Amino acid sequence: MVGIYGMGGLGKTTLACAVYNCIADQFDSLCFLGDIRENSKKRGLVELQDMLLFELTGEKDIKLCSLNKAIPIIESRLRGRKILLILDDIDSLEQLKALAGGLEWFGSGSRVIITTRDKHLLQVYGVERVYEVEGLKHEEALELFVWNAFKSKEVEPSYFDIAKKVLLYSKGLPLAIEIIGSDLYGKTILEWQSAIDTYERIPHENIQDILRVSYDGLKEFEKEIFLDITCFFKGYKLSDVMNILHSGRGYAPDYAVQVLIDKSLIKMNEYRVRIHDMIEDMGREIVRLESPSKPGGRSRLWFTKDILHVLKENKGSDKTEIIVLNLLKDKEVQWDGNALKNMENLKILVIEKTRFSRGPNHLPKSLRVLKWFDYPESSLPAHYNPKKLVILDLSDSTGLFTFGNQMIMVLIFCLFSEF
Repeated sequence: MVGIYGMGGLGKTTLACAVYNCIADQFDSLCFLGDIRENSKKRGLVELQDMLLFELTGEKDIKLCSLNKAIPIIESRLRGRKILLILDDIDSLEQLKALAGGLEWFGSGSRVIITTRDKHLLQVYGVERVYEVEGLKHEEALELFVWNAFKSKEVEPSYFDIAKKVLLYSKGLPLAIEIIGSDLYGKTILEWQSAIDTYERIPHENIQDILRVSYDGLKEFEKEIFLDITCFFKGYKLSDVMNILHSGRGYAPDYAVQVLIDKSLIKMNEYRVRIHDMIEDMGREIVRLESPSKPGGRSRLWFTKDILHVLKENKGSDKTEIIVLNLLKDKEVQWDGNALKNMENLKILVIEKTRFSRGPNHLPKSLRVLKWFDYPESSLPAHYNPKKLVILDLSDSTGLFTFGNQMIMVLIFCLFSEF
């Protein structure tokens, strides 16, 4: 058995088709079961078993009644046959057991090729030969894009610079290259530029629909961690992310993070979190759609313009759970300090490299992580109750801070007794 895995849109099915067509003449029987994830929902696994048996044996009169009763029938009919079987887009162990069985099902020299978004499924099933599909290299991406956008083998010279922008945006994802290239075919340069500007603000719906399949298959707490990471922590050290999320969410995120890695939603590179730009866009778009026109109604705020609008106009709400602001400008933020009062469910607040005209008049008691570099006051709000606070980091702030009846210096990772 051979397993092929990777994020949606990378061309796993295309690769499996190419292999199938290349080696098909070496086998007695052939079967390509496509889009098993969707078809198992619509038709059920028993019908897929029927299809498999018909494709591999040509027998029309066999009707399978149940998953368990079907397995010995399939095994007896296929034993001794040298078969090539492609199982495309597997997303559960049950599907593998029902359709792939074990090597004892098939004759010597048989090949079973499995495509999936979930590496863990292949590991659990004992697939020894596992390959990850990566994005296209620049030359390959350019060739695919040119064919879709110009229906030729060469870029029209006047479009060369803007074509590079499209390739930079798509980051080697074949799905994005094909969809965007087809959309831009026959359009003017001005229309190309307008389309690219739109994609950067609002991701292409057809691309997002494919990528979102992996997200929709997550458990609720896994979705929560995924959105936290895609909105805020791309490029961060994994240890820092784990620390902040463990403290901010109140549970260890290790299991959820490993699930995200197995499903190719995030990657680790030199102990840092890596995310494909389109996966990041997908996560952020999910959050944006929570409240498209009112940023204060979203669960996470990361975009500087949105955060400043909420803080300056006092548009905060109990929907917001995390804010991370990194302005990187010398300009001081003017506000009246009241915006956090309505954020009763705010759990993580990180202010970096941003100067405020004053400190907050109120901090929510729900707060578990407060990292405010260059905090603008000599004390935290007088009535603030730090009962749930796990991390307090006031780095680069000057002087002593009064905190209730205590006098403290700048504290980093301060653990309170009540947690």
